[in-house]
Amino acid sequence: MSTTLAVADSARQPAPRLSGPIVVAVGEQSSHVLRAAAAIAPATSERVHVFSAIDPWPAEAAAGVVGAMAPDRRDLRRESRLGDLRARLAEVRAEHRWLLEVEHGEPADALLQRTHELGAALLMIGMGRQRPLDGPVGDEMALRVVGRASCPVLAVAPQLDHRPREVVVATDFSTPSMNAARAVLPLLDRGATLHVMHVWQRSVVTDPAISRVEEVYARSLTARLVRFVADLRTPPGVSVRTAVSEGPCASQIISYARRHNADLIVAARQGLNTIPHCLVGSVTTSLLRGASCSVLVAPEHQYDPLPIAP
Repeated sequence: MSTTLAVADSARQPAPRLSGPIVVAVGEQSSHVLRAAAAIAPATSERVHVFSAIDPWPAEAAAGVVGAMAPDRRDLRRESRLGDLRARLAEVRAEHRWLLEVEHGEPADALLQRTHELGAALLMIGMGRQRPLDGPVGDEMALRVVGRASCPVLAVAPQLDHRPREVVVATDFSTPSMNAARAVLPLLDRGATLHVMHVWQRSVVTDPAISRVEEVYARSLTARLVRFVADLRTPPGVSVRTAVSEGPCASQIISYARRHNADLIVAARQGLNTIPHCLVGSVTTSLLRGASCSVLVAPEHQYDPLPIAP
């Protein structure tokens, strides 16, 4: 079920901007992340920090004293990476203020530390390879970073070379999902469409009492979505559609995003009826590993509900 929702002007706010710098994590094959960053950079008035970490060579890692091993070789590797980054930035014709940083060390740890030091408002990283929804996590960089980041993380798919225009926001009406929905507002293109989507599953237990509760819940969803959108306060020019679907959460969201040619799926790091997981909520993990579009994941922060004008 999908419905276009008219949002009253009194329930809108001017388009917000990011409150801190953007950190863009790049490796040797991350030109698509730079293209996306060039499009999104105007969302902040601060610098864009392009950060690249160079893994220590096996001998250095084994020694555990990278700083004392072959400084000339490390400097050469760093200068080579910086030269490569400058060339790739020239290709994407980045017009914002960019600062290039290359460090030696384990990529996820170095990236998260630098993001924390800068007080970043957004971290952008390549999405990595798609894998089955229920396959092993392994050593997927995006998942490792999303599970520990203190700011929203945008996992960038190769086709995102513009500000998002078709965006699916997954919500379970919780505080974390509102935080995630608000995190995407500074990134939206003019005239964007937000698809605010709720997915739920009926119980497999044939109990009349449970069935009655579920029917009451189903009838409440339209009002819940209206309230959620009103609290969200979308910027002028942004269209809102609401959708309700029954079934497995991640697969329903991914299927909906594909049908609507979404640029981006937005979700909270936890929530969406998740179960405990070693890195990040199981639904969010499945979105990161199964979606063909980009995914924005926001950490758990509180928000204060905005007053609704009568």
